[in-house]
Amino acid sequence: MTEEAIAKEIKNEILVNNFKRYFDTLEDSCQEPFKNSSWRKAQLLYNSLNYTNRENLQEFVKMIMIETTSEILSFVDGIATFKDQQYPFELMCDGKKVSGSLQEYLLMDIEDNGFI
Repeated sequence: MTEEAIAKEIKNEILVNNFKRYFDTLEDSCQEPFKNSSWRKAQLLYNSLNYTNRENLQEFVKMIMIETTSEILSFVDGIATFKDQQYPFELMCDGKKVSGSLQEYLLMDIEDNGFI
């Protein structure tokens, strides 16, 4: 699997699918309160918003998800390291290094093709 293909899978399987799951769950949960306190708080917030502000919330969550994933990939790519880390991380697939540009490919795909 190439770095570009891995970045696309990260976008689709982790970012897009989870984003859809979160907001589909909130959208479908109008009738019955969640038992989990974090989900209940999100449900109360979501239900208090009008359509425009629900869209604004979704854009904000997209931004957080993209920036968090991008930051993690900067460490996986070896661009960033932790304070006491002597050597950068390397991600291997079938004995081949597949890290170094994952962050860049992810951000380029989002820029070129949008989030969803």
